[in-house]
This record gives sequence, structure tokens and C-alpha cells, in this order.
Amino acid sequence: MKEELYKLAGGLRTTYQKKINNTYIWSSLARDALSLASTNDIFLDSEKVQVPTRTSGKKKTITRKKSDLVKILVSAENADFNFSIHTYIVAQVEAFLSDLIRGVLKIDKRKLKTRVQGIDHVKKVDVSLILDSDSIDEMIDDLINKELVGVFYASPEKQFEYLQKVVGVKVDDKLEELFDKWKEYKATRDLIVHNLGVVNEVYLAKAGDYSRGTLGDHVSVSKEYIDSLVAETKSLIGRISNSIQRQNKV
Repeated sequence: MKEELYKLAGGLRTTYQKKINNTYIWSSLARDALSLASTNDIFLDSEKVQVPTRTSGKKKTITRKKSDLVKILVSAENADFNFSIHTYIVAQVEAFLSDLIRGVLKIDKRKLKTRVQGIDHVKKVDVSLILDSDSIDEMIDDLINKELVGVFYASPEKQFEYLQKVVGVKVDDKLEELFDKWKEYKATRDLIVHNLGVVNEVYLAKAGDYSRGTLGDHVSVSKEYIDSLVAETKSLIGRISNSIQRQNKV
């Protein structure tokens, strides 16, 4: 079991740190392309672009003035694009955490019995699940999926507690600092998705000491902020993985 946990943590660290690096590479190239396009008169003078429609799957040609195209591209480069990249990288970190928890529960099924107050755990098994499952492994996979739903609907604080109590992550000052920053990154993602990036009380409560801006402000997601997001989340993934590996080194 120790060897399986060791390999799981190391493999997920490599996979997801690489995913985040790859995202940063292609998004940096795309950002540069947006900047170049906003000053490319040949492109801007074409004025016509195509957009999808529901009519026979065909695209419709629409017209945009040169000045409007510049505004679209500059806005994308300075705000919209960064919003999208931020949201995508946060999703990648959440996928790492989900894969890690899933892997640990599959390796040590007894951990499904562990409880963290504030998380809606699977408390009982429906008879139909038992009767309809082709094998015990299929039934356990279904239970793990339900457990993951409960974990990721809980607050970040409860998720962090779950990582410690169930996954076995040992927390030091640096990991706690990284997790506090992670809460702000998640809060910014939620703000982008649910409130168009306008700071509200929910964001301020979630982000805590790392909150940025005051009520009514548009939260800033600059290139420098994306750089910080990439560096800090890779470090978070690394420290969580290293903690598990240190405890399960054979």
C-alpha cells in the first residue's frame, strides 16, 4: 500500500505540474498573438469575421470596424483572456486534488469510513446500488464518486481538513500559506464565473487575508497575477505530493 501511495503522489505531481506549465506556454504565445493582431493593419482592415449560427451549421459573416476590432483584442489581452486562463488553471488544480483523493480511496477503501464534520459524506448504501453493480469494485467506484461530490461541495477549509485527515497530508507553515493563497485563487475564479469579476462580500469572506479590492471593484487578473497563480499552485501540488511521499517511502 505504501508503494502505491508513493507512486500515486509522484505521478500526479508530474502530470499536473506539466499540465500547468503547458497551459502557461500556449497561453503566453496566444497572448502575444493577440497583441500583434491588435497592431496588424492587414488583419484589422479586413473588418469581416465569421461566427457560428444554428442555420445548417454554417457560419455568418459579420462586420466590425477597425477601431472595434482593436478594442476587442485589447480587452481580450488585458482582461478576458486572463480570466479564462485563470479559470482553467484553477480547474486543473481541482482535478489534481480530485484524482489524488480518488486514488487514495481506491488504494485504501477503509478511508471511506473517515468523517470530517461539515462534509456531506456517503452515510449509507442504497440497496439498488448493491444489486445493480456487476462487482464490488464497481460499487466502490460509485461510492468514491459520491464521496468526491460531498468533498468538493464543502468549503476549502473542510477540503483542506479532509486532505489532512483522510489523504494524510502533513501541514507545515509553508503549505498552510500556499493553501491560504489557493483559497483566494478559487474565490477569484468563483467571482469571475458568478459575478463577472466584481468584488462582493462572498469573495471577501472566501479570500480572507489575501482578498484584493473592495466591494464593487473589478478584481484584477493581470499577467503578473497569472504568473503568481502558476508558480504558487505548482508549489501547492508539489508540497502536497511530497508530504504523501515522505510518509510512504519504502
